[in-house]
Amino acid sequence: MATENAMPAPTALVRAQNVQKWFGSHQVLKGVDLSVERGQVMSIIGPSGSGKSTFLRCINQLETYQAGRIYVGDALIGFEEARDGKLVALSNRRIVAQRRRIGMVFQQFNLFWHMTVLENIIEAPVLVLGQPRHQAERKAMELLERVGLAEKANAFPSKLSGGQQQRAAIARALAMNPELMLFDEPTSALDPETTGEVLSVIAELASSGMTMIIVTHEMSFARQVSDRVMLMENGMVDYGGPPEQFFGAQPSPRLKAFLSTIH
Repeated sequence: MATENAMPAPTALVRAQNVQKWFGSHQVLKGVDLSVERGQVMSIIGPSGSGKSTFLRCINQLETYQAGRIYVGDALIGFEEARDGKLVALSNRRIVAQRRRIGMVFQQFNLFWHMTVLENIIEAPVLVLGQPRHQAERKAMELLERVGLAEKANAFPSKLSGGQQQRAAIARALAMNPELMLFDEPTSALDPETTGEVLSVIAELASSGMTMIIVTHEMSFARQVSDRVMLMENGMVDYGGPPEQFFGAQPSPRLKAFLSTIH
């Protein structure tokens, strides 16, 4: 089991306690325990099928976990606790409200192809948060400047490279002013030439103090930006620690075996 434990520090923004998830008879998450402090960056690595993406989707309630608890701040994600201690699922309306605190960037960019980049970014702030359009546009342009896409505001996604589309997706997530950003293999669909530009944007967010959980196969990037790195395998956190310890001269045998498969 993990070297990490489920006891959160008082400043933890994310707390996962014995999180379990099944798809039919197949158990994908088998008791995930971890915590992420406010302002920290956690990278999660591991082999395909280990539950990394499923865990992120449970935090954002794109998947419903069946046991355990996930907290973001003081909010129990997806559920409320009844007097008898049992968990009762929240209504869709309340789940949507919880998601406003969490930004998520996917492997695929999930942009609306019939909208310009600017329209993609202002859609949720205007329709979900009720921001005036001029205010949302001003914020969107600031974010596009931040991710290096100000000149593409009026372009349609089909006219952008994969790296530009992913940077637009990051700006769209940031437009909701999230407390937490989740990145699910954000460079896996990119060619090597555009991977670097997306990683640079994420590194800038890390340096700004944004709390982030990043599922990634980019080991050098994880080492560079993370406060902690976790190895997930077989639906559990197998090993974790600060990057200098995690990638140290004497990694655990299991971590050493995994790293040997990606070099």
